[in-house]
Amino acid sequence: MSDLLDEFEQKREIIRKIVEEHIRKRDDASSESHRFAEERDILNNKVREMRDEAKRKIAEKNELIDKVQKLRAEKEEHYKNLSELRKQYRKVREETNVEGFDKRSLRDREKELQRLEIRQQTTLLEKNEEKKVVSEIRKLSKEIKLAKSMREKELESNDSIKDLTQKINFERKTGEAMKEEIDAISSRITALSEDINKSLQELDETRKKADEFHEQFVKFSQESTKEHEAFIQAKTELRDLEKVLSSLKTKTRAIKKKEKEGELQKKATTLFDKFKNGEQLTTEDLLTLQKAGFL
Repeated sequence: MSDLLDEFEQKREIIRKIVEEHIRKRDDASSESHRFAEERDILNNKVREMRDEAKRKIAEKNELIDKVQKLRAEKEEHYKNLSELRKQYRKVREETNVEGFDKRSLRDREKELQRLEIRQQTTLLEKNEEKKVVSEIRKLSKEIKLAKSMREKELESNDSIKDLTQKINFERKTGEAMKEEIDAISSRITALSEDINKSLQELDETRKKADEFHEQFVKFSQESTKEHEAFIQAKTELRDLEKVLSSLKTKTRAIKKKEKEGELQKKATTLFDKFKNGEQLTTEDLLTLQKAGFL
């Protein structure tokens, strides 16, 4: 019985260590699962923020694209108007007569100037003759320039030309301003496109990292659950073993008590026989007889 009790106690110690090991592994796995869950949640929140920011930038880009398209259409309209106005301007200039200005005479002088310049550049002239040609070129150049200047002043004072000039300037400046605005918006669209592509790439990488953390969370959660189930099983086995041990100890104590009582009765019987025969007994012997119920 004693050997069996020792064997069960050794087994109980082994199972107790197994229970403690399962508790440790369960708690460690649970701690890891919570850590990965926190990391996953942080990244998921970041993913949502990054997605919202990307959506905002995409919306801004789309709005700018719409604006650019409208501005381009308006710009083209202004440049179309500018082209038409310039045609009208040239036509009015051609058709407007200036007092004291003969277009045919001006063209004749321009042709003569061109002829003299070609002659000077291509013909070997004597000194006096070249001097005369140069003088004539200067004279014609001055006359042509003066005539054109006088005509320009007269044309500038013409109401139709002044009105067309103002309209041309307005259409040109408006078109140029729109072109500058379109260029600025186009640069912003390009920058947004690059930023959006970069943000979407970072978002994808962050989402993948969050998925990896979730996989680790699931892994350690399952491991924690598995260790907890093993802990429950080992604890149940330990409890059942302790019940058996308790029963064995009770039986062992009963057996020892019975064996001890048997030895007491045997010893008391021997002492009682001595007592009946008149032999001298010690105080301890008398106490043994009393304890055994002989006295």
